[in-house]
Amino acid sequence: EYNFKYQGELVQKKVVFFLAETKTKEIKISHEHSGYAWMDYNASIEKTTFNNAKTVLAKAKKLLSNTL
Repeated sequence: EYNFKYQGELVQKKVVFFLAETKTKEIKISHEHSGYAWMDYNASIEKTTFNNAKTVLAKAKKLLSNTL
């Protein structure tokens, strides 16, 4: 969770990560999103800029390697 100012207003933001599996590649995104991408682990680590997201990706990779 973190706060930032947008147009002079204080905004509280909470980021939640979900690890999921899908059998389809067809995606419908909500109006809140502008796009999506399917990436393997290496591409996602390279693309990700936030350290907490990199930590989540590393933990997900470890979990999946232990369960697959």
